[in-house]
Amino acid sequence: MKRWKLTTGLSVLVISVLPYGYVQFRLRSHNWAPLEVPAELASKSNFLSRSFVTDLNGSYNVSLAFAPVDVEAEECLVGDALFKDSCKSGTNGLDLDWSVIREESGHETVVADYRSYRPGEFEGAGSVETVLGRFDAERYATYKIALRVRNIAPELRSASPKVRVEAARYYWENWMIYAQMSLFFAVVIASMGTIILGWGYFSDRKQN
Repeated sequence: MKRWKLTTGLSVLVISVLPYGYVQFRLRSHNWAPLEVPAELASKSNFLSRSFVTDLNGSYNVSLAFAPVDVEAEECLVGDALFKDSCKSGTNGLDLDWSVIREESGHETVVADYRSYRPGEFEGAGSVETVLGRFDAERYATYKIALRVRNIAPELRSASPKVRVEAARYYWENWMIYAQMSLFFAVVIASMGTIILGWGYFSDRKQN
């Protein structure tokens, strides 16, 4: 194979994977969800999570996620009743306050004092997830989540509740889009590099 064909083909292959590699590096350079722990919740009880560290300066969501045992009933109980005729009027299966505590030099500081849960934002893939609220975090700071539960429906209590903390969607959503675009770019450009290498290989065989 002529040297220029080999060099060109290999160069195209390298160029094809560089954007994808960079995007994957950026996606993995942060811990987007620094906390996801099981929470044994009961009415008239308190919960305190383990410590976790944030690696971004910015907004983080505090959520409760439930296993999809009975999705429709669980969504009604957490307050996601929009467009659901099956939800009973006045359904209130989750009544609690949440708080964020920062640990620093052996001391604890309340970052977000106890705030009442108000249904309004729901997320989750493969789970029923409701956002309790948001707090502004500092990079490499250590936090805990505290819950003060007044009431939780038996259906939610038995659905393996988890407390989650995740960086706000706008920090990582664009990188997910870039990942898809860079993968498409890699496939197209790598195909061109493969064609160049194949052309060089088979043209040499014909000459021989």
